[in-house]
Amino acid sequence: MKNAVIAQSGGPTSVINSTIKGTIDVLWETNQVDRILGAKMGILGVLKEELLDISAQDKRQIELLSQTPSAGTLGSCRYKIKSEEDLERIVEVFSKQNVGYFFYCGGNDSMDTAFKVSKVAREHGLDLVCVGMPKTIDNDVGGALQPDGTFALCDHDPGYGSVARNLAINILEANEENKASYTSDPVLVITVMGRKIGFIPAAARLADPERKIPLLLFLPEALAKDDSQANLEFITERVNERLKEAGRCIVVVGEGVNLGDLSILKDSFGHAQFSASGSTAGNLLINYLNGLDKLDNQGRAKTRLRVPGIARAENPGTRQRRELAYVSKVDREEAYQVGAYSARLALEGQDGYMATIIREPQASYTVRYDKISLAVVANAEREFPKEWIAENRSDVTDEFVQWAKPLIGGPLPEFTKFRDILIPPKCSAYVPVEYRIS
Repeated sequence: MKNAVIAQSGGPTSVINSTIKGTIDVLWETNQVDRILGAKMGILGVLKEELLDISAQDKRQIELLSQTPSAGTLGSCRYKIKSEEDLERIVEVFSKQNVGYFFYCGGNDSMDTAFKVSKVAREHGLDLVCVGMPKTIDNDVGGALQPDGTFALCDHDPGYGSVARNLAINILEANEENKASYTSDPVLVITVMGRKIGFIPAAARLADPERKIPLLLFLPEALAKDDSQANLEFITERVNERLKEAGRCIVVVGEGVNLGDLSILKDSFGHAQFSASGSTAGNLLINYLNGLDKLDNQGRAKTRLRVPGIARAENPGTRQRRELAYVSKVDREEAYQVGAYSARLALEGQDGYMATIIREPQASYTVRYDKISLAVVANAEREFPKEWIAENRSDVTDEFVQWAKPLIGGPLPEFTKFRDILIPPKCSAYVPVEYRIS
């Protein structure tokens, strides 16, 4: 019997290990492989021949995978295979370690790596089955929106449902804080991950589908790609409209929205590493709202807000993609099933495929698991559908909410809502001194 190697690549998710567990469970149950190995730090572990013996682990530790967030157990990497030497090294390692199955869990770049490994194995006559397993919080692996409201190739990616739930709960909590502090901090700007695709910022609307919270969402696809000043002015206008209506405002901005120079670093695939940038979209926005770019002759900022107070920024960073407390039960189960389906594909000898999630076009939420050629998804990225961006360019449509709601796995927390019942005043009206217009 042959050995199997499992590896992870790219940014982690809170359910990535459920996919690994699904793969391990099926491989063990079928008893068709000799040993199950884990490549430490993704494809780098293959190149360095650092292969962890998963088969030798205590079964209790395997069980814990489904409740272990992020990718620390096996490790991950952002290493791009660019040379024939690397590919030949992979063939050498797999050949000498009697590896017949290779599972790579990651995004579109990882699928490109899996495709390259599959191709070079065939060229060298190596008996190897390569299967990709989708994973990305950005939800950018898959095809375009179809007329029936589902997505081609892969409807959604494991990891997205949990980060969407995480953000929705954060918005509910942030709203309670904003209600409490808006007399001094009327605007809260929350920057979220997602690079230049809008699925994550769009998920903020799941916290408030009835649109009762003074909430604005700004997706990279909704604003100008090359005019940061126009974007700043547009957002400021929309913020002040909300301040006029409600006296306060919560702004969710995707990290890839162009609001000026962020001093961005890039990985080996050329992707922007926003969490390591010199600034963030949220910080640039609050600086503009607070008027830090137009100080008066005494060095004081001249705010652009139409109400007293300041705008504050919240940059949750990478915690959005690893927190166990906000995991979607649906996301965790689907991640597991993707791994299990991938193992079945491999054991059937179906080389060069990625396991996918296909949503059935019907009223109740139902999915099935299928496959798509690695050649189709390698390096391919989808965009957030234009038809799901609201006309005002600061929100998403009900169609997005309908599509995304099942992915977050059940109801969100419910908070107290006092009715605004005030007792009749007995004194004359009074304006606090600092609120008086001179």
